[in-house]
Amino acid sequence: MVDHVVILAGGSGTRLWPASLRSRPKQFMDPGNGRTLIENTLRRAVATAAPGELLVVTHVDQVGALGRYAAVGRLEKSTVVLAEPQAKNTAPAVALAISYLCRGGAAAAADQTVLVLASDHVIAPENAFLGDVERADQLARQGRLVTFGIPPTRPETGYGYILAGEQIGPGRVVDGFKEKPDAITAQRYLDDGGYLWNSGMFVFRIGTMTDEMQRLVPEVIEPILELPWQEAAPEAAASADGVSSAGDSWAIAGTYLRLPNVSLDRAVMEKSGCAAVVEAGFRWNDVGSWDEMAKLHEEGLLNDGAAPEGAQGATAEVVLVEAEGNFVFSDLPVALCGVEDLCVVVRNGCVLVSRRGRTQLVKKAVDRLENRGRGDLV
Repeated sequence: MVDHVVILAGGSGTRLWPASLRSRPKQFMDPGNGRTLIENTLRRAVATAAPGELLVVTHVDQVGALGRYAAVGRLEKSTVVLAEPQAKNTAPAVALAISYLCRGGAAAAADQTVLVLASDHVIAPENAFLGDVERADQLARQGRLVTFGIPPTRPETGYGYILAGEQIGPGRVVDGFKEKPDAITAQRYLDDGGYLWNSGMFVFRIGTMTDEMQRLVPEVIEPILELPWQEAAPEAAASADGVSSAGDSWAIAGTYLRLPNVSLDRAVMEKSGCAAVVEAGFRWNDVGSWDEMAKLHEEGLLNDGAAPEGAQGATAEVVLVEAEGNFVFSDLPVALCGVEDLCVVVRNGCVLVSRRGRTQLVKKAVDRLENRGRGDLV
């Protein structure tokens, strides 16, 4: 099994406004199963039984929220938080975690493996996920940079794709990464059968990833590897909620000013000859829009595959009168009369009404509110 788990929790999640706010972004939402997305992810990380570190890389403004909303204190494993002064995408975040894990010496850490998870994805069933992590770990220990590919169920234009090649052990060689396609291309990918959705989760050997980053993006990894760290995780400084912070915030801030904003996929995975993919046996959703949230409830993914009665979300009482195909996510009672295929969200004193299939427009609504000087609402 993997040695360490790193959770990336730096996103703002404005596509799920008004339930997700900049002060309490998507990962701190309860999607409807009684726990926040990041708490579900932390539990998943603990379930891997990784013997080493459990790290969360997040924005400095969100460190306090981890204790308040993630229920970290209920875990049986302490959590170390690495705070980023600004969001620079996933390559710097992963490099920061590698630097911390190498604090006792790069040679000592080189053969250890790391599982990188997003803080705000929904995955089920857990046993299938853990089995796939084990298979990915086998490949990683052979020098592969491994990602998880999700078998597509529809011609999705909102995800990137992976073209899987020849079989290598429990996975396949990556023959290419594809950007988010248009509808025609997405249908072709689905019909072809050789393409997988890119989940944005990884398993790698620390030495392999460090070597590839030094070869491909030295401007990211080299300054971060020079950061000063304590020799051991600061257990004595751990707060009652189970969270401890590590690192010299001034040194990290100064280093981050010089770093490019680049994803791990773009910086390393797309260019490396070591990339491999494990085809996922689990179901997955990145909860990237209200349309995706509705699918979660309709397909029962929040309940490990048990389909609920309709798609009402985490909501107060809903009254439907000649209304069909609607999704409601509200903390106030809602009545819908004579309408179809709407997404209605009432949270944090704000209301969103969108036609289903068009909820990606929420980002534009948030931008307009900010342009009007109403950043307090987002």
